[in-house]
Amino acid sequence: MRNTGFGLSALLIATGAVLAWAVTYEAEGIDLNQVGLILFVVGLGLAGLTLLTSVVGSRTTVESQSEAVVDGQPVVQRHSEVVSER
Repeated sequence: MRNTGFGLSALLIATGAVLAWAVTYEAEGIDLNQVGLILFVVGLGLAGLTLLTSVVGSRTTVESQSEAVVDGQPVVQRHSEVVSER
């Protein structure tokens, strides 16, 4: 979503700006300026949400544990490894 989110938000912002401030056509039953403003705000919100999720990021950690008996004593070995980080 990270890559698609910025592209879609840019498209919504551009379309909304054109409809809100550049179109002078009056359609009966619908206010194109209001539709443009709604698209513009939704695009800004999507850009903010995409930016927030990309800053927070995510990472996958694999944890493993093995147990053995050495000289009659139980030994536990733990291993943690970061597999992928965004």
